[in-house]
Amino acid sequence: MTISLNQNPEVLFPLDILNTIQKDKPWRVAHTKSRREKALAHYLSRAGIGYYLPMFTKQQSSNKRVRFSLIPVFNSYLFFQADDFERHKALRSNHIARIIDVGDEKKLVRELIQIEKVLSGNTKVYPYDFVKKGQWVIVTKGHLKGVEGRIIRKDRNYRLVLSVESILQSISVSIESDQVEPLTI
Repeated sequence: MTISLNQNPEVLFPLDILNTIQKDKPWRVAHTKSRREKALAHYLSRAGIGYYLPMFTKQQSSNKRVRFSLIPVFNSYLFFQADDFERHKALRSNHIARIIDVGDEKKLVRELIQIEKVLSGNTKVYPYDFVKKGQWVIVTKGHLKGVEGRIIRKDRNYRLVLSVESILQSISVSIESDQVEPLTI
């Protein structure tokens, strides 16, 4: 479901959460159920629980128009600060698959501050390691849409290998990294 940009949750709640240290509220990582990051963010803000959901703007084109969506940088993850009571309250949202306790909170906050600094600028952001070398993928855009193959190289573009196993022959093609998704078998 596509929602308008102004209906998206805030990236930071409250806005100074990355700069405020609360000893009684440790940082935690919510591993959400599929595509529930924004719903969890809305739930946490209504409950008064501080969170950070890093997102970037992605252009999506259709036949009739160009649309922009805010996409979570880390698929199925949201960072939040909560005591044990608020942790339990967050779990009751029915949006969380599990909660990961953070070992080194200072390191996590430093990393999140760096990510927020990059995202707040006009820098183009690409999720990385979404597809690994050797992984089977399916092409989702362009004239090769629907083609399946294995990634053999990752650099500026991916090198995709297509094989005909019955004759033990293959070809390789260079493809943009945003045109493929992992193939779930």
